[in-house]
Amino acid sequence: MRDITIAITAASYSGNKGAYAMLQSSIKQLKNIYGERLHINLMSVYPGEDKKQAPFDFINIVSCKPEQLLFVAFPLAILYKLLGWIPFRNKLFKCNKIIKAYLKTDLVIDEAGISFVDSRGFVMNTYAFVCAAVPLLLGVPVVKYSQAMGSFHSRTNRLLAKWILPHLKLICARGEITKKNLAGIGIEDNVRLCADGVFSMPEDTFSIELVNGICAQDSFYNGKIVSLSLSSVVQDRCAKIVIDYVDVMIGFVDFLNEKDYNVLIIANAAREGKTKPRNNDLLVCDAVYEGVRQKDMVRWYPKEMTAEEIREFISHTDVLVGSRFHAMIGALEKRVPTLLIGWSHKYQEVLDMFELGQNAVDFSTLSVDTLKVKFEEFITNKDKTRQNIVKHLNEVKESSQKNILYISEVINGIVSTPCKGALLDVSDTERYLGRHITCRMGYASNEMIRANSASGGVVTAFLCHLLKSKQIDGAWVTKSVIKEGKLGYKTFVATKEEQIMDCSSSIYMHMPLLKNIDEIMQFDGRLAVVLLPCQMRTLNQLMEKRPAMKKKVVLKIALYCSGSHTQEATLVPLTKAKISLDYANRIYYRRGHWRGLTAVKYDDGHEETMSYTETICAYKNAYFFINEACTLCQDQFGKAGDISFGDIWLPEMKRNPIKHTGCIIRNENALGMYESAVKAKVIIDTHIGDEKVVYSQKRALVFKYNCASEKERLYHKNGKKLKLDTLSHCKINHKLAYRLAHFNMELSRKHPKILERVPMKLIFLYMLFIRFLLSF
Repeated sequence: MRDITIAITAASYSGNKGAYAMLQSSIKQLKNIYGERLHINLMSVYPGEDKKQAPFDFINIVSCKPEQLLFVAFPLAILYKLLGWIPFRNKLFKCNKIIKAYLKTDLVIDEAGISFVDSRGFVMNTYAFVCAAVPLLLGVPVVKYSQAMGSFHSRTNRLLAKWILPHLKLICARGEITKKNLAGIGIEDNVRLCADGVFSMPEDTFSIELVNGICAQDSFYNGKIVSLSLSSVVQDRCAKIVIDYVDVMIGFVDFLNEKDYNVLIIANAAREGKTKPRNNDLLVCDAVYEGVRQKDMVRWYPKEMTAEEIREFISHTDVLVGSRFHAMIGALEKRVPTLLIGWSHKYQEVLDMFELGQNAVDFSTLSVDTLKVKFEEFITNKDKTRQNIVKHLNEVKESSQKNILYISEVINGIVSTPCKGALLDVSDTERYLGRHITCRMGYASNEMIRANSASGGVVTAFLCHLLKSKQIDGAWVTKSVIKEGKLGYKTFVATKEEQIMDCSSSIYMHMPLLKNIDEIMQFDGRLAVVLLPCQMRTLNQLMEKRPAMKKKVVLKIALYCSGSHTQEATLVPLTKAKISLDYANRIYYRRGHWRGLTAVKYDDGHEETMSYTETICAYKNAYFFINEACTLCQDQFGKAGDISFGDIWLPEMKRNPIKHTGCIIRNENALGMYESAVKAKVIIDTHIGDEKVVYSQKRALVFKYNCASEKERLYHKNGKKLKLDTLSHCKINHKLAYRLAHFNMELSRKHPKILERVPMKLIFLYMLFIRFLLSF
């Protein structure tokens, strides 16, 4: 399966820790499902802070501030939709970083928490609309992570919601009230009921140990403790109706202290160093702490904590009195009785899941006296509250986990759907790559190995490591040789690291290696073998017939292969370059960066070099001197091997100063061996997505798959039987490319002398034309 890129909008790590918790919940669960295949674009309103706080290296922070989204990205997205007929539209609009990120995204998850609510007003509801509209206009599907929506009494809010919400792939309604609100405006088909996603946020061992350590050293935590979550949002709403939220909270803390309760003040939204209250409870918490009388009975940590740390601190208290929604979720998840001071139905619908709706206090009735009365009633029923939490918690957690269950179903549907008009179908990468566990790319840490290798030197470094760590006793390898001016090769079982290193560098000529198969049988020990795809298939057949051979071969390494060529593909360009094989002993087909140079080494130690790309590569890639069977083979990646290695022909790799080798790992035994080399730092590696591996061999695969129907047609026309995978669309340029390749193969086989008279520069330009035909 190919890699998956998810964009998450309307959430940030910095600021509101409820958003942080939703991010941690969704990303960790998605990571558990998709592993290394998962990539996240976090569309952040606080890009600077989020780059510092993002806990995973697979998260890419994209600056997506409200003004950038509303006044730049949104108009551009509309233009993108209107100008669908323009060629190279994607390249034009990718100049904007927000558009570029979305165009590289498979699915957008909107984690707003609350949206399209009348009381939030025109500006916030418009922002909610645009968060979903931009990716939708770009053709990217959108889902809403569990959140509260409605009511929809406001005409503009109702209009915006009805305009955008039916186009979403999935809406996870946080509770029955939200579900009912959506049904009231006719939105039901794409709605699923899911408890808040933070109920399924995984535990964090580091946070647990950190908070446990703090609490163990402070006698404050030995008494009765009320955790108090304050909110700048509730403070602002209270101010609008002339309620002094800070004074009320100071009075309430003093009351709790008089009742012999210690109080832990919590900021569930924090932006250190900022003087504005938006997504920042530090200011209101500071003000309340400064105003309380008995500071020895109050703990206040004036800093930005993670959501996991906040949840752990709450777990060390007896009850929570909170004004922040996700502080409430953290308390419920930790079975801590909760009393809420809220401003929306979002609190009510969650408390209703626990039969605790009576534990919500509307901010508009807030005063010290009403809070005292409510708290006394709450404390009296504390045990009953805890029983209700325990009774319903597992059910609520299961409902919460459905967020990712439903979203993963959407993701799987997207990645398994063939991309319309795509040159190569990466919805089914195993069609090209074969069955496998994972794909990697890397290079040998030893610079000397890399210098003599065709790509990143990984095969050489890997075999040396296996030999040194005694996982194998030998490696059946091949090297080029030149003897008495004649080009040839030598196979043997290498039992020393220097022998393996001497065999580094690819060999681009036909070698019937299996003629020397007895070398395997004569060797006493465990072997790794290095073969081309067709040779590996034959070896597998032989091993099934010879159990002793099967026991000896503990690792089968396959090399990517576009085709095998006769010696003339090497000798003709060497002759034209006036490089003689007399007194030579070795040819290195490719050394140096990217495609590199071809070097012939002589007995006296000096070397003659020529451009590989403009000489040997030109003949090879124009299909001169190629074996006919290779033009019909569709196994580029060595599907019969345990592990496969080859080049990564991607534009970004050309810019990388270190050559890399691609790797496809097909079974657990090979994975264990490979990971041991990485752990020993013999190989420096990283993950590479299936689709990138496919496109790293784009033209070879187009020739093997897209040209397949034309190959069948030509062979059937000539009375020959041929059965290939012909699912890929064969365009007219692909037909022409194959016709030219077939002509070149026949010409070089029947009239090689003609090619000797054609200037090498012309061959090179001709090859570029054929490669161009295979590029689209």
